[in-house]
Amino acid sequence: MSLRILFVLPYVPSRIRVRPYQFIRHLAQAGHTITVAALADGQPGLEAVDELREMGVTVHVVPHSRARAAAQCLLALPTPTPLWAAYCRSQAMARLLRKLVAEQTFDVAHVEHLRAAHFAPALREVPTVFDAVDCITALRRQMLDQPGSGRVGRLLAYEEWVKLRRYEPRAYRAYARVAVTSPHDAEALINLGVPKPVRVIPNGVDLDYFCPDATEPEEDTLVFSGKMGYHANDDAARFLITEVMPRLRKRRPGVRLTIVGSGPTPALRALAEQEPGVTVTGFVEDLRPYLRGARVAVCPMRIGVGIQNKALEAMAVGRPVVCTSLVRRAMACAEKTGALRLADTPDDFARECASLLERPDEAEQAGRAARRYVEEYHRWAHAAQILVDVYQEARCQTGRL
Repeated sequence: MSLRILFVLPYVPSRIRVRPYQFIRHLAQAGHTITVAALADGQPGLEAVDELREMGVTVHVVPHSRARAAAQCLLALPTPTPLWAAYCRSQAMARLLRKLVAEQTFDVAHVEHLRAAHFAPALREVPTVFDAVDCITALRRQMLDQPGSGRVGRLLAYEEWVKLRRYEPRAYRAYARVAVTSPHDAEALINLGVPKPVRVIPNGVDLDYFCPDATEPEEDTLVFSGKMGYHANDDAARFLITEVMPRLRKRRPGVRLTIVGSGPTPALRALAEQEPGVTVTGFVEDLRPYLRGARVAVCPMRIGVGIQNKALEAMAVGRPVVCTSLVRRAMACAEKTGALRLADTPDDFARECASLLERPDEAEQAGRAARRYVEEYHRWAHAAQILVDVYQEARCQTGRL
């Protein structure tokens, strides 16, 4: 049965905003009719909009300047609204949604991310599904424990966490169904008071784009990828440079680490320059050559929720991944296949990376296991079908079947 689906997003879906982009792509391929309403700060992502329209998707982009968002956050400080939500308040978006649901018939509305949760009232009687993606309160709680924010920064972070604990479950109760990427996030939301069931829909990976090829990985090479302007990735990169690499170099003197991703801070670049064998690339057009050129991918996240796409992408090109327990918990069965190596301390990371670098055949075998794992558990088409089932549950609950 073909559905008419309204996607409501706080950003334009793209290959970088991978989860909504791939959902929309696979739902459109399955014959569903998709309308997207998205906020855009600065450049509206015209290339991404064109891609969506080429899929047959109707796209409405609502401009939302960063200056306006910052002003809204400032005004929200003395209120119960967390900054995560205040950032994307938009009367223009609410007006557009009311107009769309008044003039068109939709079988279901799909809203993604806490930043867009407040648009529920504008969707009126349309059955609604909310894709929380992650538990933002849990993420904020982890960030509280990180040093270096200063007294004012920590005070603001604490205030945001307190607000989120109340706001997140209250906002999600407006929806017929809630989805997340991992069982851990589902449990965290339920513990906050979000009504059951919270459905787990894992992220997939584009198996045609991220695939093995004949590239021979370079000896003694590691890669870490991600948006380096994001605090959690910056923290992981610093951990690698300052804690792991000095220990690993004692075992493998020629080891090299490439940190790939947009927005690295000047401080991170300066730190990398002090450590031999570390390269920070900044933004790259194509991540795949860096993943394929490394013997081992590392994912040393100490802050994070949900599934780490960076790990899935490395596994899809056939590279073994050394990661923390935080990353592993969303892919528990991957460790059993040999695709993941678990490491939480600097010594653990140095040992596991050295083991794979010293044994190329073992690393290659682990990389093949990694590819098999994502082929079995992380196909976007399968995730999209689970999402359709959740849509039908929401329609049934609201009597719209």
